[in-house]
Amino acid sequence: MPVRARRKRKKRTSLYLVMLLIGIFLGTLVIQGISLKAECSRLTAEQAQLQEKKTELEKEQEAIKEKKAYMKTDEYIEKVAREKFGLVYDNEIIFKAAE
Repeated sequence: MPVRARRKRKKRTSLYLVMLLIGIFLGTLVIQGISLKAECSRLTAEQAQLQEKKTELEKEQEAIKEKKAYMKTDEYIEKVAREKFGLVYDNEIIFKAAE
């Protein structure tokens, strides 16, 4: 084989090798990009779910605070005393249904 043909063949082989490596690199980038996009979508959905749960817990916390404040009132204490212990005021009359 002439020297020029060998050089040309060697350059062509090198060019094919470089193109192959670039192709592998681009393929890897595409696959990683798709993977990251899927992960991003999953995390966005999870974030929305957690935000909804946070809102529910904040409502529950507010309800607990309101109940705590109510439990400190005289009205609540009187209600519990009447229901659980059967206590009444001195001037009250209790009527019970006949069985």
